[in-house]
Amino acid sequence: MKAAFLISPKIIEIRETPDPKIIKDNQVKVRVRSVGICGSDAHFYWDGRLAGWVVEEPLILGHESAGDVVEVGKGVKKFKVGDRVAVEPGIPCRQCEWCKRGEYHLCPDMVFYAVPGVHGAFADYVMSEEDFVFPIPQSVSYEEGALMEPLSVAVEAMKLGNLQLGDSVAILGAGTIGLLCAQAALVGGATEIFVSDVNPMKLEFVKRYSKNRITTIDAGKTNVLEEIMKLTKNRGVDKTFETAGTFETFHLAPMITRRGGRVTLVGIPPFKEYPYRASDLFDRTVTLNAVYRYANDYPISIRLVEKKLVDLKSIVTHRFSLEEIQKGLEVVATRSDNVIKALMNR
Repeated sequence: MKAAFLISPKIIEIRETPDPKIIKDNQVKVRVRSVGICGSDAHFYWDGRLAGWVVEEPLILGHESAGDVVEVGKGVKKFKVGDRVAVEPGIPCRQCEWCKRGEYHLCPDMVFYAVPGVHGAFADYVMSEEDFVFPIPQSVSYEEGALMEPLSVAVEAMKLGNLQLGDSVAILGAGTIGLLCAQAALVGGATEIFVSDVNPMKLEFVKRYSKNRITTIDAGKTNVLEEIMKLTKNRGVDKTFETAGTFETFHLAPMITRRGGRVTLVGIPPFKEYPYRASDLFDRTVTLNAVYRYANDYPISIRLVEKKLVDLKSIVTHRFSLEEIQKGLEVVATRSDNVIKALMNR
């Protein structure tokens, strides 16, 4: 099969490599039709590393994928050749404490696409296991199937953030995850949503999509803290979702959250230490939690899209072929050409 290998920072090679083989009875082989280009892929492409993961051997990136089943193990019951599916990119051990608690995203032995040591989906085929492959309805496209992965992050953020009917919400960052968090917050019953970003184009996108149900704040021109406190009569919002992963937004999040409110960290930061003063949390008794992937959220995400409660097509701005994947990664890494969400399609 053909696959795009990250050889070193900013260097991608399209190579022929052996097809993955079914070696377990519960495995499913999927022909890839669409893959989202994630910010984590861009980090690996640009720097050769992300957080504690360092690319030392050629690595196939890409973990947001959908396609067609082409082969199944003899123990597979739910799928047959030709089924259209979305592929959840992590396989946990199923035996540890966290797996048994239903928190399999915290499994210490998780095998996850496109982290060093595990090849991803910028390729002709991927291999998964039956319980981490999900059928997508005919009304749902392959592109939407691929984007069930970032939507699952947003769904997990709403669950972890304990979103309640009537909540006021701030979302710091209008990238893919921020936009999906905004959609998920609307579905979840938030009555007042503020979205900030330094990119006016992204904020215009939010306005068009939300039909004025969301208040946008241009962080390049406006003091976000002062604006939100003014709009909430100096109370702050009930729930804040940090989705930009910047020093400024990490520091800002607890300051715009009401006393006794909750901050959920969703963005992946490039720094190792979090810039919080103890008084920002203690004085306001703000609960702080962080999203790490997701668990049991793909079925929810698929239903949200099938019922047209979330619009994934609206965030797609760029499409690339496998042969163009280096260009796609470059666009996402540099945030150029007004990119919101880019896909690799086969």
